[in-house]
Amino acid sequence: MEASQFVLAAIIMLTALALVMSGIAIMFQIRRDRLPDATRFEHIRELRAQEEGLLAERRTELSVVEQKIQQRDRLIAEVASLEEQRTAIKAEHATLQEARREIEEVMSQAAEAAGELAKVSQQLTEKQAELQKITDECSPDRLELLKRELARTTLEHDAISSQLPALRAERDNALRQIEEAKTSIALDAARKIERDNLAREIEDLQRRKEPLEGLEKEADRVRTARDALTEEIARLETRKARLELETDSEIPESDQKKLLDDLIKVPFSLEFPAIKQGAPRTEAEALHSVSQYLKAYNLKYSTRTVLSFHTALKINDHSQLTVLAGVSGTGKSLLPRRYAEAMGIHFLQIAVEPRWDSPQDLLGFYNYIEKNYRATDLARLLVHMDPYKSVPNSHMDRSDHISLVLLDEMNLARVEYYFSEFLSRLEARPRYEEAGDERRRADAMIPVDIRGLKTPISLFPAHNVLFVGTMNDDESTQSLSDKVLDRSNILQFAAPHEFHNLNSADGGDRPTHAQSFKSWRTWVRPATGFNGAPRSAVDAAINKLAEIMEDCGRPFGHRLRDAMIAYVANYPKTQGDDYRLPLADQIELRILPKLRGLEIDSHRTAFDQLDRLLREELNDLVMAERVAELRERQARGTGLFVWRGLTRER
Repeated sequence: MEASQFVLAAIIMLTALALVMSGIAIMFQIRRDRLPDATRFEHIRELRAQEEGLLAERRTELSVVEQKIQQRDRLIAEVASLEEQRTAIKAEHATLQEARREIEEVMSQAAEAAGELAKVSQQLTEKQAELQKITDECSPDRLELLKRELARTTLEHDAISSQLPALRAERDNALRQIEEAKTSIALDAARKIERDNLAREIEDLQRRKEPLEGLEKEADRVRTARDALTEEIARLETRKARLELETDSEIPESDQKKLLDDLIKVPFSLEFPAIKQGAPRTEAEALHSVSQYLKAYNLKYSTRTVLSFHTALKINDHSQLTVLAGVSGTGKSLLPRRYAEAMGIHFLQIAVEPRWDSPQDLLGFYNYIEKNYRATDLARLLVHMDPYKSVPNSHMDRSDHISLVLLDEMNLARVEYYFSEFLSRLEARPRYEEAGDERRRADAMIPVDIRGLKTPISLFPAHNVLFVGTMNDDESTQSLSDKVLDRSNILQFAAPHEFHNLNSADGGDRPTHAQSFKSWRTWVRPATGFNGAPRSAVDAAINKLAEIMEDCGRPFGHRLRDAMIAYVANYPKTQGDDYRLPLADQIELRILPKLRGLEIDSHRTAFDQLDRLLREELNDLVMAERVAELRERQARGTGLFVWRGLTRER
């Protein structure tokens, strides 16, 4: 009874407690509903901060993904190049099959001749036996008849025997060709296996190039495959070099002259301007002629752009290449062509092909099958422009002329593959004043690919040959390496804001006199041509640039510093002795291209220092505003800086 009462009391107490708690909850809800919104949602700022942090992380991930997409695009271009190499190897294999059939025909003819010789020899033996028998048994008249028949047969035997050495030599030559063909076929079979392996790897890469989940792992696999392909290409090039060495043989002296006939031909680019030179001009007069000539073609380049291009060519002792970059159709190829025409400079345009992978693409190849050297117009031009060697059987001396060579769309192929060695030779040239010493020119000589010569042929890229390249900024092209950037002035052409018609045919009168190189050299001033104050100011500005580039992880050395000083010293004096304008040009042509791909948010301090240098010390507000515009726009996009050029009004 007491237990029942105790349970009943407990139930009553719990019920009362539940009612009290419900009342408290109701009162709390009523009071909470009466609170203002500002108090009820006081945690909104904390939530917003968390969302902004999450957004920043997503932007970082987006930047990484875009970089990997760019890596994938470069790999696709490399795969296309390998496909072209495989097609070339297939064509070479077809040529070897044709040679093998010819060798088999020669062997068949030699075998038939040997069979005929054996048959005649057998007949001679039979006749001699018959003569001996008849001598013993027959009359003198019969004997005399058989002697005459024997003499005739002997003459036939001697005639065939005289042909035997030639037939044997032909047979031996055919056997050697068979052995060479077998070796070539064996190498070709090995190449076919390698091509098949490459094809399977290419197919595997193409299957994996589509966007997949786990992009980081896919990027690692792509990089691994790319490294494997690079190693495979290196092995193939080693095999190719070994095969070329194995096929080398000394060319007979009587045939060596024929190999050089193609090299000493006069290229079409040297036929105009004429050999006659005009009266010496001042630099200002020459630049005025260029300006008027461009206007006649309705080409609207700013004066500063023309002066920048002209100065970059003048300092080819320090900067061996001038590059005009930008989107297609901005007049990059027209500027060097019209400049050369107005100046009286020979002009050679070379269309770079995506398959180019060696210096031979510029200077020509030796055909081992035809035993013939096929020179390029560039090789011929270097021969005729060399002021230190005369051309055989040539009555025209062009050593005091100037030639401008344009590598059009030079980044369709990797510049390092076909132009790196050439660029090194240009840099190794002695100074113009010392180039007359043959020993000093030795390191700059470029060997020509003609095997089997007793005396190898080399070409000297003289200072009177100027090199310019154009490159388009799109997904089908390759970027320039630091080696090329350090040795080049990059004129970046911005996309046009307005369009106008160009006079492609009805321009101004083209000069008929060639520009003297010696006169051109009088326009070149030494890098020491500063007075005290400007030189110290230039050095101070360059030191600040060096600190900025060091902070960005893109430092530069003495080569670039000397080239910048030479540019400032050689800038035409239309602006007086003001060093600020040409030094600002060097920031545009040298520094900004090296900042490609730099993360903007992580290097705000460096960009701020560069902005102050442009605005406060160099007084180039136009460039400062352009850099600031690109910086702000790209920070909202990929977060990576890419210099897109600048359009100047004057």
